[in-house]
Amino acid sequence: MPSRGHRPSIGRVAELAGVSATTVSHTLNGHRPVSAATRKRVLDAIEQLGYRPNVLARGLRTARSQTIGLIIPDITNPFYPVLARGVQDVLGPAGYHEIITNTDGMRELERSALEQMIARQVDGIAFAVFHTHADDLRHPIDMGIPVVRLGGRLVQPGVDLVHSDDEGGAAEATGYLLDQGYDRIGFVCGPQAEGPAAERVTGHLATLARRGLPPEPSLIVHTQFSRAGGLAGTLRLLDLPRPPRAVLCANDVMAIGALDAARQRGLDVPGDLAIMGFDDIEAATLVSPQLTTMANPARRIGQACGRILLDRLSGAMTGPSSETIVPARLVRRQSA
Repeated sequence: MPSRGHRPSIGRVAELAGVSATTVSHTLNGHRPVSAATRKRVLDAIEQLGYRPNVLARGLRTARSQTIGLIIPDITNPFYPVLARGVQDVLGPAGYHEIITNTDGMRELERSALEQMIARQVDGIAFAVFHTHADDLRHPIDMGIPVVRLGGRLVQPGVDLVHSDDEGGAAEATGYLLDQGYDRIGFVCGPQAEGPAAERVTGHLATLARRGLPPEPSLIVHTQFSRAGGLAGTLRLLDLPRPPRAVLCANDVMAIGALDAARQRGLDVPGDLAIMGFDDIEAATLVSPQLTTMANPARRIGQACGRILLDRLSGAMTGPSSETIVPARLVRRQSA
């Protein structure tokens, strides 16, 4: 690590990587495409030397802030910090930093967050959407700011889309529970809205239809994407005249709340009530019993988002929009 008084130069990075200073600059600012092999040599040299670009000077030259806005619904949900880490994996070595804001999944806060990011002159926006409509994104699109939606299925010009296979994952989870003999399944989901909540409900209902099981509206409970929401939603299901034998939750935090509900009612999991989550956050293995869940790879989603933003900023991607789907994967443990 260099001493404080001997800051390594871009020329030293170029020399160590065996490239020109211009190539190092392109690697960092994304103005022109750089091959994967060259990028790796440059990034390895940067790490070895401890090189840090002068962001203020670069901003004056390029009219860029070297910042990316990340708008998420709940920073306390472990899924989103991991997603943010994935974005940083890609954009950090290129000299970008993230500004993160929390919206609680409320449309007015989502719209306000967009305007705040524009006011801060971010170079790109990654947006975990729950309620925002297409028209809400017109302002950043018209200003030429690259926008990546994280979740949902809405495709619109000027906005790239990255999401897990929410519908397919929920369909597979429901099929798994049915295969285990649980023919009456409750679904604890988030607020009714477009986005991952709606997609997961759609997948769940599609599997029931394929298996010839009519939907029962009382078995689908909409609540908050939180542990408290999972607790409240599961208690509502358990209070039904014919309660379910299994509960599928729209995320792992809610599933932990469902475990709380089972303990409150003195129910054995999975003997009396099977519980299944979605996301496979680290806490899924820290609770007892450990959660059976659908792995929703947050870091890979963040990395895919980061690559798209970098490609947009460099001009390597020029089409009107793109869609990237990251598959979900069944992880079987003890709770179901």
